[in-house]
Amino acid sequence: MAENFLKIGEGVDVVPLLYELHRQPHLWNRNDVRLSKNGPHWQTQDIWLRYKDETENAQSGNYANFGDPHDGVWYPAYYELPAARRMIFALMARVEGERIGGILIYRVPPGKKILPHVDTGWHVDYFDKFNICLQSNDRAYFDYGNERMYARAGDVHRFVNNKEHGVINDGDDDHIVLTICLRTHDYRARFRSQVPANVTAIKGAA
Repeated sequence: MAENFLKIGEGVDVVPLLYELHRQPHLWNRNDVRLSKNGPHWQTQDIWLRYKDETENAQSGNYANFGDPHDGVWYPAYYELPAARRMIFALMARVEGERIGGILIYRVPPGKKILPHVDTGWHVDYFDKFNICLQSNDRAYFDYGNERMYARAGDVHRFVNNKEHGVINDGDDDHIVLTICLRTHDYRARFRSQVPANVTAIKGAA
């Protein structure tokens, strides 16, 4: 079993979302905070669907607190991509998500990459991360150094991003991924630890 990722699904119908993206190229790179030349994602393009309300940060030009604890808001692209909404909430139901974090679509063009990096901060520690692959090829992969995560269109993976990782696309087609961050129900921490060790059945059960 892989150390840093787990395939949890396949066969998701991604065609409706790809079609919506193809019809609306203006959605790419509306929010370019992640695409700084000094950062690991500068060779990519993205579309933000949900994160912190950036009104205050955009007005001041200071994004130093952009990753602080917050309740996310839906960005305009969310309402322009109804196919993404269906995928987000289907995944949330499937993994028993309890709170929605950041959501984005990113695209790594042929011959480009996301440079090796480690994600840090509250958002990374609080939410679980999931990738739904929208489009890829056999020469594109999520790279952890010691292992690689390949995905076909419609595959779903839970992945770890607080360890050094990157994405490499040596193929001829775009590598396009919908990343969804969810706080999921932790049975061990939230249920089992609260039940006395001598309780073996639900009170009143037959």
